[in-house]
Amino acid sequence: MSKHNTIKWALGKSWHQLHPNVQRRFNRLPSEKQPIIYKGMMEHIECSRSGWLFATLTKVIGNPLSPHQGIDIPMTVQLTTRTGKKGVYWKRTYHFPDRKSFSVTSVKKDDEGRMMECVGGGFGMFLDVYALNSELHFKSSRYFWQFFRWYLPLPHWLSPGETHVIHEDLAHSHGKGKFRFSITMKHPILGITFYQTGIFEETQL
Repeated sequence: MSKHNTIKWALGKSWHQLHPNVQRRFNRLPSEKQPIIYKGMMEHIECSRSGWLFATLTKVIGNPLSPHQGIDIPMTVQLTTRTGKKGVYWKRTYHFPDRKSFSVTSVKKDDEGRMMECVGGGFGMFLDVYALNSELHFKSSRYFWQFFRWYLPLPHWLSPGETHVIHEDLAHSHGKGKFRFSITMKHPILGITFYQTGIFEETQL
C-alpha cells in the first residue's frame, strides 16, 4: 500500500508556493502510534436552517456535519492512519458547552490520481488542491456515492454546497506554530449553509 504524502503529491510544483510553516506541517505522515494532534478554538461555528437540515439528515452516515452553532468553541483535531487502509484520517472533535463532545471523521486519499475526502456510507467529494497567497486550499468539485469501484456523481443541489477549506499560517500575527483553519460550504441555491473559522496549534497527546 502506498504511503506517499497525498497533499504534497496533489500540489506538485505548487507545493513550493506554500508558506514554509505550512510545508513543514504537511510534509509528514501520521501513524496509529504517532498521530498528529492540533488543539484550538473555533471562533465562529455557523450553519443556516438548511445547513442544520443537511446535518440532521446525514447523521445516518456518521455525523459528517455539525448541526450546532457557537462562538469560541474548543476543538481538537487528530490525524492518523489505519493499517491496511489508504489515506489520512481526520477526526475533528467539538467541545460545545453543556453538550456531549461531537466528532466528525473523514479520510483524505487519492484514487487513480484524484484527490478525495470520504465520510461514512460511501459518500465523499472530489477535491481540487492548490496554493494561493502561501495558503493551502481544498475545494470540492463534485460529491459522489461509491458503489464498489464506481463513483456515482450526485447532483449539486443534493449536496450541502461547494466546500472550501483554507489553511493559513499566522506566525506573522499570532506567533510561531499558529494557523487559521476556515471552512465554508455554499449551496448553488440556498447560499452559505456552513461556516467555521478558528486558530490552532500542534500539541501532544
